[in-house]
Amino acid sequence: MSALATNLIGASLLVALVLAIRTPVARHFGARAAYALWFAPALRLVMPPLPAWQSAVAPGDAANWMLSIKPVAAAAAGQPGAIDWLAVWLAGAALFVAVQVARHWLFLRRALAAGRPYQAEGIACDIVITPAVDGPAATGLVHRLILLPADFEARFTPEQQRVALLHEWLHHRRGDLWASAAALLGAAALWFNPLTYVALGAFRRDMESACDRSVLATPGACDPRSYGETILRSAARPIPRSLCALTSLDELKGRLIMLNNDKGRIRQIAGFGLALTLAAGGMALAGPAAAEESNTKTVTEKRVVITNDKGQRVELDGDRKLECPGQKTTVEAAPTGTADKKEAAKIVICSKGGGNAEVAAGLERALSDMEKNSDMNPAIKADLSAKLRAKIAELRGQ
Repeated sequence: MSALATNLIGASLLVALVLAIRTPVARHFGARAAYALWFAPALRLVMPPLPAWQSAVAPGDAANWMLSIKPVAAAAAGQPGAIDWLAVWLAGAALFVAVQVARHWLFLRRALAAGRPYQAEGIACDIVITPAVDGPAATGLVHRLILLPADFEARFTPEQQRVALLHEWLHHRRGDLWASAAALLGAAALWFNPLTYVALGAFRRDMESACDRSVLATPGACDPRSYGETILRSAARPIPRSLCALTSLDELKGRLIMLNNDKGRIRQIAGFGLALTLAAGGMALAGPAAAEESNTKTVTEKRVVITNDKGQRVELDGDRKLECPGQKTTVEAAPTGTADKKEAAKIVICSKGGGNAEVAAGLERALSDMEKNSDMNPAIKADLSAKLRAKIAELRGQ
């Protein structure tokens, strides 16, 4: 399995797991711990799989011969009727990103065209009042911006205006806009998974609840009751997911419930520890990576068998490069199989002294072991046997 497929499968499994546990985690450890859980699928999506563990020959042992069966690149993708799944996945991801960017650009263009600037003390970013939004919202990865509804000054009391602006400003300070952009890119990678679209909404609710806790933790901000009134007055219709809104209608109940769910510092630390544990465990969720694959669409057997000078055998998964202190002789079979599935094999002899007699003796041992191997492709075995016998005869001067 390719590293890309491993990451996509692992991230999809972690998305499902986070969706299953985020509510109890929020209830027992707080909103910020639930928000931190989303780091696990994000990390699984971008990090390479763990390398496969391989055995090794004991130090000091000399490898006399090595038999390797490995795949040969095949042009399966070019066969009639074959589907290039990588191209399909890339097209779906590109379409998802294009739709999100277009929605954001059109929305922001309309909002700024109908807006007017607004000044607020202590908020170090541009603020625009516009009829394009029903409630306060933050946007802008580089150029920080806060959008306010047209009736902002009439709908909210001065205290509620201060708290609403603080919430949006904290979205910028906490990096939530960057996290939201990363979530959209992750969703683009997992566009084929129906749970992705459920996860986007859940991620957004967890992000807003975590920001609520940051507002309430700010010295002199407000108490949960008055902050809840601000949230109620901020209820708005959905906006593009690239923006962070104070609240939307579908988030009201959960947000209000979480306002009074303030956990102590020990529980919060435990919750973050749980999120980190999930992220670390997620790295191995889909299993270790296989050895580097060729461009073939089929999976073929890989085996390395090493016999040292003491007659001990070691079998490894995957190809292995051996350091040869003397003469190295290679006998390779011609590729065999169908157009979309081919195999090749080679025998490598490493001789300490490098004399022809020693090399020939190693080849004879390799030939004997190979002929006992019932798992080998018969065509490959026959080809290798003929070439080995010819090489042995040449080395012995027969």
